[in-house]
Amino acid sequence: MAELTRPLRVLHVLGPLRPSGMERMLVSSAPHFRAQNISGIVLGQGEENPFAAELRAAGFAVATMPRLGRSLSSAARLRLLVREHGVDVVHIHPEANYLRVVLAVRWALGRRGGIVRTVHSVFDAHGRWRFTRFVQAVIGDRFVDVIVSPSIDVAENERRNWRRSRIIPNWVDDRMFAVRDARDAREARDESSSGRRAVPLALIVGNCAGVKNHEFALRELSHSGHDLIHLGDESDASPEELALLAGLASEDRLRGRGVKDPSEALVAADYFLMPSLREGMSVALAEALVVGLPAIVSDLPGLRWARDIEGVTALSLKGSDWADAIGAVGSEQARREDARFDFSARRGAREYADLYREISAAGRRGDEADAHRRHRAR
Repeated sequence: MAELTRPLRVLHVLGPLRPSGMERMLVSSAPHFRAQNISGIVLGQGEENPFAAELRAAGFAVATMPRLGRSLSSAARLRLLVREHGVDVVHIHPEANYLRVVLAVRWALGRRGGIVRTVHSVFDAHGRWRFTRFVQAVIGDRFVDVIVSPSIDVAENERRNWRRSRIIPNWVDDRMFAVRDARDAREARDESSSGRRAVPLALIVGNCAGVKNHEFALRELSHSGHDLIHLGDESDASPEELALLAGLASEDRLRGRGVKDPSEALVAADYFLMPSLREGMSVALAEALVVGLPAIVSDLPGLRWARDIEGVTALSLKGSDWADAIGAVGSEQARREDARFDFSARRGAREYADLYREISAAGRRGDEADAHRRHRAR
């Protein structure tokens, strides 16, 4: 009986544990996974894992080790971790070194455990990378039970690479629904007093990286006269991005900066900017949509799932288009309608829990069939 009622144990394989999308989603969904009788273990790879403490505080068992697939010793450590925790399902999140990671996971699990793989972004692979990614998928996917995409954009991109996936959208922290109420109250106060502030306030949320393309939006914003809150890890920011931020700071237009909770900024800001070159399904954009913050985003795969939502302006990466949209914020900016998607952590945890149980049950049925065949052979 204990075997039937014990929690299903899921190991999440991540890269370095940082305060980015999937790590934050695991923290926000932790109580809902527990309600679904799912026990979580998180594996971080590499030497620097600054978000490990937050994951432990949320109730996850956390382990770290060198990069998987680069040595037999790392695979052996993974196998020991799987056996120590009695893992039923392994959920692979990183794109890097996919084939070797899958093989290490399958060896660690043996035949009984299940494997889920989530593709978190739209990967625009070309040349040699496209070939090697395709080969890794063809071989590695044979050992995976289900491939998951967080948006229709990612699913369509994977379909072009002859890969079928199930869509389970990303989610936001439950507290974002309280942030939405606080924003509604702030806007009501503004309307009953002096109206919209004289200088509009823009918000960018996301760790700095080339693919995030922050400097594009900063260039256009710098000419607008608007103020900015820029939240995210700047360790991978380009020299241009840092110079543009310094310029805004020198003009006393940078109202917030660094790695911090975005709740206050989501209440205070007038609009949200996301000029990314690619995304999967951005948690930061989902937060903006939940709280009702108008958004200007790139009209590129990974963000197109949101472009038909009222209050979302999707634009090509032409400076004049963004300059015009930013300039219009002070005059006419539609408040976003209620989200047509269910971005709740409860929903996300439930859909993944159903998937984990489905895979685990299929594995048990396979074991029973194997045992029956062996018995008949005797």
